[in-house]
Amino acid sequence: MIKIKTILATILFAVSSLWAQELTIESYVDRNPVAVNQRFNFSIEIAGQSAGLPEVDFPDLNPFNILAGPNQSTSIKVVNGAMTSSKTYSFILMARKAGEYKIGQATVKHEGKTYSTSPIKLVVTKSGQTNPPPKNNNSQKRNDVEIAGQSLYIKTDISKTDVYLGQEIDLEYKVYFRVNIRDNAIDALPSYTGFWNETFETPSRSRIRNEVINGVNYNVATIRKVALFPTKTGKITIEPMTMTFEVLVRSNRRRSLFDNFFDDPFGRTVQKSVSSQPITVNVKPLPQKGKPASFSGAVGDFDLNVSVDKQRTQVNEAIALNVTINGQGNIKLLDLPQVIVDQDIEMYDPKISSTINNKGGRIRGSKSAEYILIPRLEGNFEIKPIRFSYFDPLKETYKALSHPVIPLNILPGKQQATNMSSETAIGSRREVSLLGKDIRFIKQHSEFMPKGYQPYTTTTYQLNFVAAFLLFIAFFLYNDHQAKLQSDIRLARSRRAGKIAAKHLAEAKRMISRQESTEFYKAVSRALQGFLRDKLNIGLTDFSARNIREKLNEQNVDDPLIKDYLDLLNECDYNQYARASASADERKAFYERAKSLLTRFEKWI
Repeated sequence: MIKIKTILATILFAVSSLWAQELTIESYVDRNPVAVNQRFNFSIEIAGQSAGLPEVDFPDLNPFNILAGPNQSTSIKVVNGAMTSSKTYSFILMARKAGEYKIGQATVKHEGKTYSTSPIKLVVTKSGQTNPPPKNNNSQKRNDVEIAGQSLYIKTDISKTDVYLGQEIDLEYKVYFRVNIRDNAIDALPSYTGFWNETFETPSRSRIRNEVINGVNYNVATIRKVALFPTKTGKITIEPMTMTFEVLVRSNRRRSLFDNFFDDPFGRTVQKSVSSQPITVNVKPLPQKGKPASFSGAVGDFDLNVSVDKQRTQVNEAIALNVTINGQGNIKLLDLPQVIVDQDIEMYDPKISSTINNKGGRIRGSKSAEYILIPRLEGNFEIKPIRFSYFDPLKETYKALSHPVIPLNILPGKQQATNMSSETAIGSRREVSLLGKDIRFIKQHSEFMPKGYQPYTTTTYQLNFVAAFLLFIAFFLYNDHQAKLQSDIRLARSRRAGKIAAKHLAEAKRMISRQESTEFYKAVSRALQGFLRDKLNIGLTDFSARNIREKLNEQNVDDPLIKDYLDLLNECDYNQYARASASADERKAFYERAKSLLTRFEKWI
């Protein structure tokens, strides 16, 4: 009985903890501005970690004609044992008059708290006009004049545009989109002339999030993040980045039920080139006031570490001195501090190494120098104080670091340093320079051949000659084959179709067990489409259901196989944009169907 009570108490606690989670609610439209008598969608989305979500109080929509709604959709996801549910209410509205309207707040009450959306300021223009939305609207979730009205846009977020020489600048390239993107490729990256640049490590698959801008809901993905360190002063322009996107376009004209049934289920794919805006950065010289004598151009926030492997040793015994600068800033551009030792200690050129950590929000790393010191006389010596200074751009001041004197106690060795000849000293220097290299031994044995020996009459020589001749013929045939492939693009595409499709299927197989349903179906779609496009030499813009059927009929492919292929592509397209994710078993079964279908195609094409 006690166990039952304990279990019930645990369940009640878990349920209550779910309901105690905070809710989020937001509203957005699919376009802003809109024209008179033009339809637009208005949506309200509520989300939280709860199986049941409270009802929403809708704002006043009297200024508009409500053509449909509220339509309701619900989704529940469980990731790593954490449940997240969301509910979306959508309306189809139409504006009756031109002007500026405000869609009020939608509210919801939960656990004694009231949650509300931000009001949306909607601009309604006369028919045929496309006036931009207002530039100042503090009541909206976010306002961005550059992105407003765009369906596909690349924006560069820069941390600062007025910096000091050597100060870090962070660039983040984001794509904002309200269209179905099938694929993308970077056409041109900025050269970053006048900067040392370091690219941040980002996930191979960009995480897509939502942002409401000017009342419009956008999908946002970070494509690339770069840290720049200016190497010259003045105004420097950062060039734009250019990308090409494959966008799925569907027909907007009204169709009957039978038209939609027989129409191309995928729409058509078009290529769209998009570029970010150039950015000008003002780079200021470092101030002269307060600049230390030890300053050598380091800008950021650093620490100085100095160490020796021993302070007590014998004459002619090596001492390892390590000087390391670590922190965040222009690591690769800074000069290490100068090391000064007594003249009776021989110092060799240092071994310089650096490491860069490009994970996180700032560039961090270290730069170190390893010195080899050889004392030539006994006695008490010292390594002079090591000083390093840098400029802190946040506080706009110079900071000086120093390490105190390092005393060295040198004892007599087996051979007194005072009696050591210069020849011995040179020999010791040569020995130190060979540290870390392999020892080259003198050969003590040699093999001699009798007089008149003719190596080309031996079997080994003749076999090697024949093997070399056969390799030459094989290389000639292979080179001729590659030349034919390069001259015949269609043949080359056809030959590599199976290999490329297998590569995409392998990528999809790896995602079966992951929580990446959208990426899984995208990879399968690339395998299916790419196989036929390469085999049949179909261009990207000509890839449609009608053309596929015509091309396959020319190859005498069975109709059931053609139907299976189109059905699979249709399912890929649907599942990429469906809100509910398929289970791992469903993805595995779908993968096997795609793999089996491509194997069957190999027999026909």
